[in-house]
Amino acid sequence: MPAAVVLAGCGGDDGLPGNAVAKIGDTTITKAQFESAEKLQLLAVSQQLTANGVFKANPPKLLNFSPPYTECTNALKKVIPKEQQAQAAPDQLVAQCKPVLENAKTSAIQALLVRTVAADEAKKYKLTAPAAEVNKQVEALYTQLLGGKQNLAKFTTLTGGTVDDLKAESTSTLLLQKIQAKITKDNSTVTDADVLAYYNKNKKQYSQPESRNVHIVLTKTEADAKKARTELDGGAKFADVAKKYSTDQVTKSAGGKLEGVTKGQQEKGLEDAIFATAQTKLAGPVKTETGWYVVRVDKITPAQTIPFDKVKTVLKQTVQQSKPQEALQKWQDDVVKEYKKKTDCREGYNQAVFCKNQPKPKTTTAPGAATTGQ
Repeated sequence: MPAAVVLAGCGGDDGLPGNAVAKIGDTTITKAQFESAEKLQLLAVSQQLTANGVFKANPPKLLNFSPPYTECTNALKKVIPKEQQAQAAPDQLVAQCKPVLENAKTSAIQALLVRTVAADEAKKYKLTAPAAEVNKQVEALYTQLLGGKQNLAKFTTLTGGTVDDLKAESTSTLLLQKIQAKITKDNSTVTDADVLAYYNKNKKQYSQPESRNVHIVLTKTEADAKKARTELDGGAKFADVAKKYSTDQVTKSAGGKLEGVTKGQQEKGLEDAIFATAQTKLAGPVKTETGWYVVRVDKITPAQTIPFDKVKTVLKQTVQQSKPQEALQKWQDDVVKEYKKKTDCREGYNQAVFCKNQPKPKTTTAPGAATTGQ
């Protein structure tokens, strides 16, 4: 669940019992709980690598993800498409396997802390996860992680986890799903006021700057520019003058025409002349880095903003899509802010966003441990 990926974290070391790795509110996360949750995360990755979508690994196997990463790289080779295996260099495979342990550690802390967050938030929204729904989710985990319920004993041996752990994970997932669904539903109605507020907030997107249609002649020398200007003052057609004197092949082939010019498009000297000249008037010669210009302004289109009524229908569709997502994001931000104040983590277990002493995140492109419920 997207929310659960965000809803994870810890804090400082002060006041933690000796057997604890984190404490969120009144709930203590013990090292034993963490170790079981970490193995659950590693089991999920192991199943992805050994089963490749079809559960052939019965009973489930927990791969060794420690250096030199042999079990991981060997498993990884088997799930890479055959046509790509020749290009999969050993160092590339190791790079894929290296982050798994660290990511599993982070995901384990996340999952354990989110259980408390999900339960507390569900109470606020008066939501529950009935036993029947939890059991159905647990059955899905049996298949996803174990290849079937018949491997439950093997699961306990590998991870130290129990059915209660799977139920806790499933309950957390269900509650988060329900919270998100409620927030989305509660913010699905869009009023005219909502649309107008969005329009006002993003009015720049619906504004069109002043533009001008002009004719130009560009010459290499001031002398040629003066000749062009003299002929234009004398009534010569701009197309003829541009053909005779202009070195700008693009506008020359269009009779000197340059349409829809807005500020910021042309070199400074030319732009200044275009926007300082009245409609139908000539300007120049104007010296620039490119050469000498003679300019005539043909048409001025004032800056304008597209009226609200003309974009209201389209904007309503946009707001209908964005309003629920913005509400979800606000909820996530608020929850992280709230629980970060009351979550303490031991050093070394402080990777998630609730941690008061959370280090700056590391960037990596390698895949990490997959979360099982969040």
